Amino acid sequence: MRTIRWAEYSELTALFFIQSMAVAIWMVPLSLVFAAHGLRGLAPYAFAASAFATFISPLIFGAMADRHASPVKVLRGLSVASAAAMTLFAWSVKQGWPPGLVLVVIQIYALCAAPTGSIITAIIFSRLRNSQREFGPVRAGATVGWMAGCWLVSALNADASTLAEFTSAATWLVLAAFTFLLPSVPPPKSAGHPTLLQRLGWDAFVLLKITTIAWFSSPWHCSAFRSRHFIRSRRSTCNNSDSSTSPPG
Repeated sequence: MRTIRWAEYSELTALFFIQSMAVAIWMVPLSLVFAAHGLRGLAPYAFAASAFATFISPLIFGAMADRHASPVKVLRGLSVASAAAMTLFAWSVKQGWPPGLVLVVIQIYALCAAPTGSIITAIIFSRLRNSQREFGPVRAGATVGWMAGCWLVSALNADASTLAEFTSAATWLVLAAFTFLLPSVPPPKSAGHPTLLQRLGWDAFVLLKITTIAWFSSPWHCSAFRSRHFIRSRRSTCNNSDSSTSPPG
């Protein structure tokens, strides 16, 4: 019995590991990839697209996994869609598509990839017996997966290459294939007939009426867009300060 439980822990940890690895492989070298292909100015908007998708997409696909379909099947479909969108993104950058079209592809990818973390969490919680004790060690797999993704990019010497994005697409396909090893998790039966807003998950927006949630959510989803400009401004300030204080040659 203990062997079965450890095998199950490994299976659930691998879910987090592969998903975080796929995200890290594409996101960490993204700025360098843009700079190497003449798209440096697109980086802030790409991160903003991910932030926007994180706010919207999990509501829709989370509601689907909660009320209409097995979370495992939803995760599988989103993983395949993320792989396809990531492949198209890498190809568009490599072929020199206009920045506007590249950004559209990024937004499509972000909408597909954003809900996967929360759906994996739902799958794992449905299988843990004591989530307060067991979830932490399983969740650590995501951290290790993120680090492994960064190491893989460096090992492939793909820090500024679209090879990183093609590798991310392949990792998403690995995640999709891995879902076939998981037992199906049926969605809970809904009481009554849900409205259209409930089917899309948009009824969760009422939570923004709670002040603490509104204050937390707004800066969180704007931070990806603003941080890039802040880093640039600080770098410019430091450079100007260094040049003004350096002794004349």
